[in-house]
This record gives sequence, structure tokens and C-alpha cells, in this order.
Amino acid sequence: MKFRVLGSLFLSSSLLLAACGNSGDDDSGKKTEKKEVTKSASQVISDLQDNAKDVNSYHTDNAIAMKPKDGESQKVKVGMDVDEKETAKLVTNQAGQEMTIYVQGKKMVAKANDQWIDLSSQVDNMDIDSSLDQLNYEKYVKSLDGFKDAKAKKVDDGYELKYNIKNKEDFKKLASSSGNKDQLEQFEDQIDDVSGDAVLKVNKDNEIESYILDSKLKKDKDTANIKTKVTYDKINDIDEIKIPDEAKDAKKIEDLQKEQSSDQKSSESSNSEEAS
Repeated sequence: MKFRVLGSLFLSSSLLLAACGNSGDDDSGKKTEKKEVTKSASQVISDLQDNAKDVNSYHTDNAIAMKPKDGESQKVKVGMDVDEKETAKLVTNQAGQEMTIYVQGKKMVAKANDQWIDLSSQVDNMDIDSSLDQLNYEKYVKSLDGFKDAKAKKVDDGYELKYNIKNKEDFKKLASSSGNKDQLEQFEDQIDDVSGDAVLKVNKDNEIESYILDSKLKKDKDTANIKTKVTYDKINDIDEIKIPDEAKDAKKIEDLQKEQSSDQKSSESSNSEEAS
């Protein structure tokens, strides 16, 4: 069985994240102790979602490590900056291959192997808007309703919410608020069972610190371990992102594909002549 699509399912699902008190004097002049109240998981999520409306720029790192029972480990990393104008800069790393991508409205350029490529014509086909939405801070926060039923633990810098996944139904409950119905349906078709833990950390400023999902997937006799980690920082602290001047000469993907096709035909023709 192939587990390669499951990382994106988990990342997009994730699918695939104030203490208060009072003090005063009683009628006899005695001081009352300041009492600290621990918030429920539901209140932590509600405060997080309310605060997300004021987030205009941010940095996020997303990492997925997949290890099939009898296969090699696969890792995918995506780092993304988003400024107030919603221009995004992404740096992806998969199997040691790194790519830098800039997205500004319907314009998208990428740098791979020291070459700039204009991918603007593919924005709609590649469903880039949907992919970026999955990493969008406010929309990501809205997908965390499943954590309202988690166990909340107060820590020094905020709260830690832990959700235990005992089976596929538990995971579906956690991921259902992501809005990715198609991906959830794919998940149901490809997986027999899933177990693990999801931990969401929210800091004292009601901002996501990290989301970690450590899980085990099962399909027939095959299993795979997947660990997903999502972090957000530099909230409202990203400078304006500008597409580099050198990217203005980026080669259109259509032209690059034509060149590659022509080179391949020339190579095949040359090899045919040598064989004869």
C-alpha cells in the first residue's frame, strides 16, 4: 500500500490547533487569596479563534515524517511567510530537493535548481488558493473545533490541549471541522484504523505555539507511523514580501516543458541513428 498521500491529508486536516482571578478585602479587613481559574479546552479554543481575527502576518513551519512498517522514512517540510498583503513566500524540502515559491494573487514563481520558473498559468489547475488556505492562520485556527473536547492542562506559558485518538472515528471528529470533505472521504477509503495523540499548545497571548500529531495508520496488514508538527510564530511581525527582481526573467512553465520535450525527442532520434 502507498502512504504518500496521507501526509497531506493529516496536514490539511489538522487534518492536514487568561487566567482570571480577583482579590479584595472582606468586611473584617482580612485579605482574600487571589484565586486563579483554569480555562476549559472549549474556552481556550474560543479565545484562540477570537484572537485570530487580529492576525495579519505570520510565519509557519510544517513538517511531516512518514515511516511505513517495511519502507523508508519520507519527510516533507514547508516553511511559509505571509505578509499583511497576503503575499506568501514558501520554502519546501522533500527528499533533499528544495524549492522557493512566491505567490502574489494569481502570480506564482518558483526557484528550483537555480532556475526561476513562472507557474502563474498553473495557479488554478494546482488549486494553490486551497493549499494556501490550509496554512492560513485564521482558517487553520477555525479548523480546531475538535480540540474543544480535549483535555486542557495549564502550563507556564499558556495551555496544552491533548486529544487521544483511539480509532478512525476519533480522528474524523478531530478533523471534521477542517472543511476538507473530499480529503476526509479519501482518508476513509484508504485507512482501516488510526490511533495516536494530538497535542495543541496555545500561548498566554492566545496564539498557536505548536500542533503535534503522532499517529499510527493501518490498512489491511500494512501500517505506517506519521508525525506531523505545525508551528506558528512572528505573529504580526513579517515585513513586506517582495518577489526578487531576478524572478522577472522567469521562464514560463509551458516554454520549459516544450524545451524538455524537444530535447527528449532529439535524444531519442540520436540514439536511434546510432543503433542503426
